[in-house]
Amino acid sequence: MIYKEHPNVGAIVHIHAWIDDVEATEVNYPCGTLQLAEAVAHLVRNADDPSRAIVGLKNHGLTITGRDLDDIFERIDGRVKTQVPML
Repeated sequence: MIYKEHPNVGAIVHIHAWIDDVEATEVNYPCGTLQLAEAVAHLVRNADDPSRAIVGLKNHGLTITGRDLDDIFERIDGRVKTQVPML
């Protein structure tokens, strides 16, 4: 969904880690479900810059978009926490 809606997105990374102060899905949807994909796509769509978004998946991890992998890794360097908050 993300690549289709946002042609400026050249890479997507999903990690089981966290970054403080990111907007996250309101529900802990089961992995691989359409509901989770739609909720993440909605958060990316509403980000200031969808091609460079960092969104949380409640109790799970992060999905990060970027122009390429280097863009993503540079933006998250030093910010990632290995413990995902369980809310």
